[in-house]
Amino acid sequence: MYAVDYRMHPSSGFGLVEIMVAIVISLLASLAIYQTFNTSEGFRRSTLGNGNAQSSGGIAIMQIQKELERAGYGIGSNRALNCNVVSQNPNYTNFPLVPVRITSVPGGSDQISLMYSTSAAAGMPAMFGEGTTHTNNDDQFVNILLASQYRANDLVVVWPDPGRQAQANCPLFQVTCTNATCSGTGTPAATPGKDFLLRHTANALWNGTALNQPFPTSLPMNTTRLFNFGAMVRRTYCVYLEGNPNQCRGANDTTDGSLISMDMPKDRAIDQNSWTSTTENVIQLRAEYGFDTNTDGDNIPNNVSVWNNTTPTNLLGWQQLIAIRYGVLVRSNYPEKPDRAGNCSTTASNAIFTWAGGAFTTPTNAQPSNTNWQCYRYTVHETVVPLRNQMFANQPNLLSTAAP
Repeated sequence: MYAVDYRMHPSSGFGLVEIMVAIVISLLASLAIYQTFNTSEGFRRSTLGNGNAQSSGGIAIMQIQKELERAGYGIGSNRALNCNVVSQNPNYTNFPLVPVRITSVPGGSDQISLMYSTSAAAGMPAMFGEGTTHTNNDDQFVNILLASQYRANDLVVVWPDPGRQAQANCPLFQVTCTNATCSGTGTPAATPGKDFLLRHTANALWNGTALNQPFPTSLPMNTTRLFNFGAMVRRTYCVYLEGNPNQCRGANDTTDGSLISMDMPKDRAIDQNSWTSTTENVIQLRAEYGFDTNTDGDNIPNNVSVWNNTTPTNLLGWQQLIAIRYGVLVRSNYPEKPDRAGNCSTTASNAIFTWAGGAFTTPTNAQPSNTNWQCYRYTVHETVVPLRNQMFANQPNLLSTAAP
């Protein structure tokens, strides 16, 4: 018979203390991982947000700059500035012949509208030859110097040049055919290289069906100039915010905080489809004119002496315009997380964002999520753009001896 040993032997499993120690270590490790992830996520948001803001600001600045460098191309004389363009087309009548206009919305952003020609022939205005006449019921321009540079469907502004700071209406018509496509037609027959037609029955949108009513009874042949604008670009930049407080005409259902642009429609009404998005995260746009009032003693505008956003009302004011400066306020793409109390302090409540022309207004909450504006980071981008076509037009006018 064998004796039985009833003494207890140690268990091979974990004891309670060991399990509690393991749980504490696991909790500490989880906390460290969470803190690391939270810090990493914060850096990621800041990096991506700042990167997107820099990209959006750069795109906004460069896009507008590219357009401003073209503004005014096609206006063949600085004495034609501010003439009232009239035509049959309701979207292309009663607007001033100027390179750029700034429209300010009280408490909101500015809008920048510009105009330029797309024709290779826009650098030099066409003139009438000796002994020619033209009345408002003619459907043919005859004996035109540089007429060979005109193409069918080109939009042409007629400047009568009343002289000495006076200004008259400038009719706008569309070329319906040139000597290459309508030679030998019309009354009298078109002369190759010198004539083109604006048939009244061809396109009532521009030229009318009976008489081209915008034209005066007759045009002064010795001073009249024809400015070829090709397809004529009339483009507006506007910052869209939820609810459209910046009055972007016809815009809706657009991402809050977007720089959008519109080319004036030629054959339909303005609506949401007229606008295209240039870049997002832009929440304010500010712009100013740069004028040379010739206080430096020269006779040709070449140095900015005054910056303001007051749109000129007369010919002299437009002749003194030689530059535009503008700035955009951009917010980061991603908001930072609020603190434990739910407050955002990424941007101080009393923060002031400035540019060369002054200060932007306090941002509003991002819509439609209603994210507190203080949760975002902001950057300011700005530049100055000389209006080179204005400077060219301001050189001594060799085409006319009439006093400005």
